[in-house]
Amino acid sequence: MTNDVYDREALFRIVSTFPLIDSHCHNLLTSDASLIYPLEVCFSEAHSNALKDALQTSVLKRCVRHLAEFYNCPPTLDSIKQVRDLMSHIDICKTCFKPTGIQSLLLDDGLDTLGGLMDVQSHLELVDIARRIVRIESIAEKILYDLATSVACTDQKVLNFSSFEEQLKKQFETYAKSESVVAFKSIAAYGSGLNINCALNPEAAAIALGNFISDFESLSYKKGSVRLINEVLIDHILNLAIDIAIQHDIPIQFHTGFGDSDFDLIASNPLLLRPLIEKYPNAKFVILHAAYPYTRQAGYLASVYSNVYVDIGLVFPLIPASGQQASLRELLEICPSNKISFSTDGHYHPESFYVAAIQGRETLSKVLLESVENGEFSYEEAIKVAKQIMFENSNSLYKLNLIPKQIDNEEYKDVSGKQRIVKLKKMGVKFVRIGFMECSNQYRFHIVPIDRFQNYIINSGLTNMRANTAFPYYGDVLPENIGVNETGELLLKPDLSTLIHLPYNPKHANVQVFFENKLTPVDPQFGKIDNSPNSLVFPLCPRTCLKNIIESACKDLGITFLIGTEFEFVLLKDTMPPVPVDDTVYVEASSFHVSNSVEILDRIVEFLQLQGIEVEQFHSNGAPGKFKIVTTPKSPLIAADKVVVTRQTIYDVAAQAGVKATFVPKPFKEQVGTGAHVHLSFKEINKSQKIVDNHPSRLSPYERSFIAGVLHHIKAICAFALPTDLSYTRIVDNCWTGSQICWNVENRLIFEYFFFYKIMVHIV
Repeated sequence: MTNDVYDREALFRIVSTFPLIDSHCHNLLTSDASLIYPLEVCFSEAHSNALKDALQTSVLKRCVRHLAEFYNCPPTLDSIKQVRDLMSHIDICKTCFKPTGIQSLLLDDGLDTLGGLMDVQSHLELVDIARRIVRIESIAEKILYDLATSVACTDQKVLNFSSFEEQLKKQFETYAKSESVVAFKSIAAYGSGLNINCALNPEAAAIALGNFISDFESLSYKKGSVRLINEVLIDHILNLAIDIAIQHDIPIQFHTGFGDSDFDLIASNPLLLRPLIEKYPNAKFVILHAAYPYTRQAGYLASVYSNVYVDIGLVFPLIPASGQQASLRELLEICPSNKISFSTDGHYHPESFYVAAIQGRETLSKVLLESVENGEFSYEEAIKVAKQIMFENSNSLYKLNLIPKQIDNEEYKDVSGKQRIVKLKKMGVKFVRIGFMECSNQYRFHIVPIDRFQNYIINSGLTNMRANTAFPYYGDVLPENIGVNETGELLLKPDLSTLIHLPYNPKHANVQVFFENKLTPVDPQFGKIDNSPNSLVFPLCPRTCLKNIIESACKDLGITFLIGTEFEFVLLKDTMPPVPVDDTVYVEASSFHVSNSVEILDRIVEFLQLQGIEVEQFHSNGAPGKFKIVTTPKSPLIAADKVVVTRQTIYDVAAQAGVKATFVPKPFKEQVGTGAHVHLSFKEINKSQKIVDNHPSRLSPYERSFIAGVLHHIKAICAFALPTDLSYTRIVDNCWTGSQICWNVENRLIFEYFFFYKIMVHIV
């Protein structure tokens, strides 16, 4: 196994799970307003009749496919809308935002053509932090409207201008000081273009204001519909705003590049901002939308001016995948990576945020991987660039002081698993291992092509003979009188929440299953059974049994469990006779002097982490070639699944390194054996009803009952915990294991011991 495989997986994982700061977006619509605005308008700059043609573009078709996969419906806009119609507005918002990994929204609330936007604070139901971006022209237009309506005659131009300028500065100051505001924004490109006059000319601005008032009185303006398009006024207002932004050290964003039909694309070239950038070297200029199609020009400005930054938003999702990748490549050609920030330009409907985030992550992973393969970045550098673009640059520029919250591996998986399968395919996965643990603790799996898994196995399951669940560990034979014979079949139904990539075998993924009955004419129940979930349960399914125990404990006793595991294993250079890789003792430093051992252990732990398994520590462990890996506690079913994954990873990575990993209880007669220690803790859900009876142990009745139950049933437990003759050669005195049926506190020579309210049971 080469470092390249690990590094590719590490890069993909960072891009897939590192949080996003959405550094430029717009407010969502309220529930009522969302019914008015069509969903497709979020994925095109077209409006009215032109929007119908947009439905025929590859951009919108791709967005529809993304949303159809997300909503698990046919890939048509009507089907998506039908699914949405069955959901409440807040449920749609939460459903769309959860998989995006967006930790913070920076909202420009100037895009309010309907008068039905959610306020900034309402977005906190969806993200940790929401801040405001103040649109300069919107503030000026409001002041202009109020001033114009209060003026009775046009001979007060100078007075009106002074009043206007004073109010404008006061408003800008107020917003710049506000903790809820992180930036100013200008849409001058929509008015007079980006060729801003840097020289303040109050006289010309006063005349322009007078002309505006004259025009205002002669036209029937509706309240709120005033639009600032006078070049002189825009330039003057913008210069005032930049001065105040500098004083309060907040950035100012500029709309650049493409827009809707009411727009001069030529006048939106960011190179036109050069005089303004040079006049205000202490201002922080943020070029929005990657300035598409002027992306190289934006990158050039950021490369030669220390006060210029580029935000790569709106290209997700408004241009096709090839264009998105080209835009990011063009930026990275010359633009410093610490000056590029991510945004969605999401607006109105939450799907615009979802699609932009998903496409943004896909584009970033592809372009960065390509850059590594071309020798432009190392993997380590590419991972750093990803973190900068997704989170760190915006966190610094806008002074958010956030700590990145990695997307939890369990939460990131969608319930249907379809998005995960798409991701696995893009990672080069060709096959899926459909794994199951049978009654003798043997892990087995079938392997199917991923297309077969996606198109058939997910829904229909994989047929398996029932006898396979009861084979003993020593061979594929059936003992007598065990309740299972050679006839009959069952279905292996994938649990998609367990679907993971195997980084040490990059073309393979793995999934755990539930067993279901598959009744055939040889079964007495054939034709007499309904299709309810309970009727399909196969009683010997280990995962179903454990799931039922967990649910029963919670429902009937009000108890939840956590399970942590210690994995002890020995690495052997040879097996006949067994030759360990070293000859060291418990946590001895010299065990890591052997370079091969270090590399194997490092690789095992790295691959476990890539599979979502958190490792607390690892070390040598008291016998030649013996090591221990300790993982964090999880709920029982998840913990059991992770035990399977961990053991398989240890086996496979060791084999790839040319050594044998064994969990055999007593590999060396005169040495300490290997165990699988289980740290089990439980919590009583309703603590207010916890009974305290002053027992000298300081344990509650439930806790004492649990310990007593383990001791009472210890012989039965041994049938599972010590299943072989060799297991008992380990359970002897003076070998750091329990040989007596008793309990104690913090005594590692006892079969069952506990730390305060945590019970630890040794299981081999």
